[in-house]
Amino acid sequence: MSQIILVTGATDGIGRVCVQSFAKSKHELILVGRNRDKLSALVSSLQVQGVKVHSYVADLSLVKDTFALAETIRNQHPKIDVLLNNAGAYFDKRTVTNEGLESTFALNHLNYFILSLGLLPSLKAAEQGRIINVASRAHEGVELDFKDLLAENQYSGWKQYQRSKLMNIYFSYELAERLNQTKITVNCLHPGFVKTKFGQNNEGLAKILLTFAQNIFAISEDKGAETSIFLATDPSLSSTSGKYFVKKKESKSSPVSYDKTARRNLWTYTEDLLKHKFSLKFPGA
Repeated sequence: MSQIILVTGATDGIGRVCVQSFAKSKHELILVGRNRDKLSALVSSLQVQGVKVHSYVADLSLVKDTFALAETIRNQHPKIDVLLNNAGAYFDKRTVTNEGLESTFALNHLNYFILSLGLLPSLKAAEQGRIINVASRAHEGVELDFKDLLAENQYSGWKQYQRSKLMNIYFSYELAERLNQTKITVNCLHPGFVKTKFGQNNEGLAKILLTFAQNIFAISEDKGAETSIFLATDPSLSSTSGKYFVKKKESKSSPVSYDKTARRNLWTYTEDLLKHKFSLKFPGA
């Protein structure tokens, strides 16, 4: 059965592989990317295949842009079956968005939060809406420092990335619980260590080491996309929610990731930040 599937980070890596897989099954696609030329080329290639496709250019590290995007998509697509939150990045050096937020936190966490909550009305209109959050096994071995979530006092690119992936898992588990009286499911996954352009935005040693590791240890983009595709389309998962998947199998995330107090504190912190700094109010809130 044809579905309407939204994919962020659609033009590269596992996002692009997911898009191509969904296109083969003739699903209707909503694609979000940052690079207009890449997005336009991808849309053209899909239209040649007869795929119904819509595209939106957005910088998902910017809160106001992401909120506006969610509003636009919600208005133009009153029903969405699947939201695949896939866009993210690793920043070796601490950078700040032009809205004054640390980039890893803004892109890897706030982006998922804003799009998911902003598109809930469209997902609720589906027969069985699904939200899928691409996390990572990198979340293991860290916990959140609520006094320094934006890493203003001490910054390690890798640690902040790890924490952002823990945030993805906290968000997935908390949202699943909050939506447990609806038909929407929320799950997250570790795609594997994939050979993509991930991390290529960095310079110097970080880029060299990551490229070396990818060449030696990484799996292909096709392999890396398998779990995302599975969670988006497999009929057996229609009532599975609040779970973490590795290699298409339900798995255990880190012990820390099951801390309900931490995940609720993260939700409250995020909600307060968006409300007080940006005056955002989500539909139905």
